[in-house]
Amino acid sequence: MRLGRAKAARKTLKFYSINSNINPPYKVILDGNFLAALAKQKMEAVFFERLERLLHTHKFTVYTLRSALDELNLLPGEVFLEARRFGLDELEILERRDIPGAKEDSNPKQDILSLVKNGNPDGWFIATQDESLSDKIRDLPNVPQMRLARAALILESPSSSSRRSAMREERGKQSTGGGMMTNDERELVQRLRDERTKKRQRPSDDVDDAPRRKHKAKGPNPLSCKKKKSDSLAAKSDGKKRNRRKKTTDTSSGDV
Repeated sequence: MRLGRAKAARKTLKFYSINSNINPPYKVILDGNFLAALAKQKMEAVFFERLERLLHTHKFTVYTLRSALDELNLLPGEVFLEARRFGLDELEILERRDIPGAKEDSNPKQDILSLVKNGNPDGWFIATQDESLSDKIRDLPNVPQMRLARAALILESPSSSSRRSAMREERGKQSTGGGMMTNDERELVQRLRDERTKKRQRPSDDVDDAPRRKHKAKGPNPLSCKKKKSDSLAAKSDGKKRNRRKKTTDTSSGDV
């Protein structure tokens, strides 16, 4: 497994561990489409090794559905025969009676959706190549999905439905103090929030109608009261100017 894919898988597993309490030992369901893809790409022998590297643990159990095996039995071709044989020999089989709400004639898609509805309480991982089933699962929160892409086993990132569910759960924990607040404390917090909201929603007209405070006039700027430099020079030029006579030295009177 490439480093980037392994890092993304660790991040996804951590998300489901924190927000959905999905932890080892993991439970993985392979539907008929996924089994057929394994057989077509000759990956049966290496599947468990790659799954162990993807999940970063050897603690997992892989299942398939009785309805998926019945569906493969109806399809002609060696690939579907090999896929059914791998499911019978190597995987645990979920009978219809083990699936809540499953009917005797239910198909694999119906059985999988019955297992993961209501937030996937049993923490199933679903491995499928069926795009229509994948789209329906992405609309449900807390359901990890796997698929094959060019002989590489991929763990999909959490869907938008799973992320929204995690955000709602986080907001709920914050509003209740992590679930440790009493009813009286929650009511107090809600009352304080309502009061704060009312203060923010007060009309701005109350502020506009309030009388404005009048500021007293300040004294003149002392810098503006200074006389200009040209005026002071003109004032000095009006007075009488004192003439000074230069003292000269008579050098011609020095006879010997």
